[in-house]
Amino acid sequence: MTGPQSLTFTDQIGILSQVTGRDIAIKHVSRQEWKAEMAEYIDGPVGDALLDYWQSCDGRPAELTPVVEDLTGRPARTFTSWAGEHRAAFLN
Repeated sequence: MTGPQSLTFTDQIGILSQVTGRDIAIKHVSRQEWKAEMAEYIDGPVGDALLDYWQSCDGRPAELTPVVEDLTGRPARTFTSWAGEHRAAFLN
């Protein structure tokens, strides 16, 4: 399911920065660094699968679908709208 826009991860971070009024630094880490930082929460095979998926999506936004509107009868909200509605959660 998608919203009405196809956004990269970088686009999403930019929108969250605008909505919160905070600069959000992007720290690029190697696969090994990420796996070491997440080892307590995500085991090796699951971590590898996530990293592979994220790498395959990097710079390639998702294809848009009408599923949200088909299921709810209402148009999907934009990421900006959703982020604004959840602004307080991002500020904690």
